[in-house]
Amino acid sequence: MPKPKLQRLIKSKNKIALIDGGAVVEFIILPKGRFCAGTVLVGRIESAASVPNAYFVTLPEHQTGFLQSTKRLDIGAKVLTLVSKEAHGKKYAKLTTTLPSASFSDEQKKLFKEAFTHAAKPLVLFVPDIIRELQSTYDIGEIVTDDMPRKTDIFASEGLQDVLADALSPLVTTKEGVRLFIEKTEAFWAIDVDSGAAADITLTEINLIAAKEIARQIRLKNLSGQIVIDFISSPKNRLSGEVVAALKQAVKTDPTPTLVAGVTPLGHVEVVRRGRRQSLMESAKALDEK
Repeated sequence: MPKPKLQRLIKSKNKIALIDGGAVVEFIILPKGRFCAGTVLVGRIESAASVPNAYFVTLPEHQTGFLQSTKRLDIGAKVLTLVSKEAHGKKYAKLTTTLPSASFSDEQKKLFKEAFTHAAKPLVLFVPDIIRELQSTYDIGEIVTDDMPRKTDIFASEGLQDVLADALSPLVTTKEGVRLFIEKTEAFWAIDVDSGAAADITLTEINLIAAKEIARQIRLKNLSGQIVIDFISSPKNRLSGEVVAALKQAVKTDPTPTLVAGVTPLGHVEVVRRGRRQSLMESAKALDEK
């Protein structure tokens, strides 16, 4: 299956912009002071969690991870792990003991196991190259990085700082005036659709505009997990199946698996999106706290 095409990749220090069709389709802010997804580590079982075969794991640099194992492990035992999902907020990094063959060769796995055998304390064995990882996912036309000395920051010279600032805002307004309010609750991402300044168009037309923009924002802001969308509806104007179909079609361009689960009894649309990294807002906040 051919890889999706990407016009440009621009990397400035710990920030990456993925550009296609002349517009940013995704921002990535690399975690600072935390292990990124794909990192291979030797950890030590610190304590058992409240669910069966789940453990808190001591990692290098005084960090802690959460491991859901398929078997019982002994407290104090060493464990070879992979970061499957980055830490965010108060939640620890999620770990797995599975090293996928798509990411690592047999030779690499052999070296990891040898290093694990001789490790006397928690240790970092492998840190992924983010650009190489993206190249394995996309067919990228041009890559621009800050490896060479420059007078100005690449993001600044490319006009990406303002675009990033807009992407970090919880309020999105389309050119038609339709507004989206995007916020994180304890359990899910909530997206509320408002007609805003949109005039002389029907509720279905407003929701269709919103559906297309929501798909774009989900990828741009890297929202993952459960996403609940409150489109505009009323007792006389129930949510149209056309809107749900439009949302399903719009998320197909997202390389990250995204499922539009359907409409709840309360009329909300539920979406589930897989993700390994923090959302854009969470990663930017974590960066500001350093």
